[in-house]
Amino acid sequence: MNKLQLKHRELKIISVIAASENISHAATILGIAQANVSKYLADFESKVGLKVFDRTTRQLTLTPFGTALLPYINDMLDRNNQLNNFIADYKHEKRGRVTVYAPTGIIAYLSQHVIAKIQNIGDISLSLKTSNLERKAFYEGVEFPDDCDVLITYAHPKDESLVASFITKYVVTAFASNQYLAQHPISTPEELEHHSCILIDSMMIDDANIWRFSTADGKEMHDYRVTGNYVCDNTQSALALARNHLGIVFAPRESVQRDTQSAMLVPCFTEKHEWWLDLVAIFRKREYQPWRVQYILDEMLNEIRQQLTQAQYLQPE
Repeated sequence: MNKLQLKHRELKIISVIAASENISHAATILGIAQANVSKYLADFESKVGLKVFDRTTRQLTLTPFGTALLPYINDMLDRNNQLNNFIADYKHEKRGRVTVYAPTGIIAYLSQHVIAKIQNIGDISLSLKTSNLERKAFYEGVEFPDDCDVLITYAHPKDESLVASFITKYVVTAFASNQYLAQHPISTPEELEHHSCILIDSMMIDDANIWRFSTADGKEMHDYRVTGNYVCDNTQSALALARNHLGIVFAPRESVQRDTQSAMLVPCFTEKHEWWLDLVAIFRKREYQPWRVQYILDEMLNEIRQQLTQAQYLQPE
């Protein structure tokens, strides 16, 4: 029996057809004529002697053979991509995917102020994904997602084999609108239990959040249980509710900078009741990193640190 000679292009076309369930859509995705896609499929089925798809007037569905075959095809395509990425990394070519995770506010900052400053990204595909912390991450360490290359966050990694590169200190405290504070005055964290606080879903414990503040002299930290009518899955949504006078939000000072400058939001406390967090970049040791990841990581960290230095230089004394 002669061995089948399967070409990469054939396998790619089969995979895309299976994902789109439509010859026309597959042709658009692949950037080739619909007639050529149909011919590739017919030639492949003729070569293997089995039908991969059942055809209807509207869509294609996998046959039992096609269903069993598809994981092998996708695995071969993935291995081929890994081989190409390995060769590109060895040659220091800018090719392949780099996945960066961060909380919502940091993703917004990267998108607005950092990514565009990376020069000559080449053929690297940069994927930005949101990863908001659960409360236990501050005590147990943060999980590093399987597909992650770089995680920028406020907690150190649970996996001690990972590298955590310090970026800066982040100050978190309570903010509200002037209108809310005029109607509901507050002077200390102890009074938060009597206020409508805007909660973060990932931090929920028994229908409440726990907010942490230092004493005014900064010598001790205390936790405070807070409740409210509104729950958000990210800080940006919580800030939007606070701007509409719906309660108190617990947020990094940098995320509220524009709001405080315009007096849209103001700190709730006259004394420095704050929570200081480390902002860190978490990644695998460099000897285990593809070159494309090292390139994006270095470019991002250099740009972030340069912006932090400029911001400190421009601050009035």
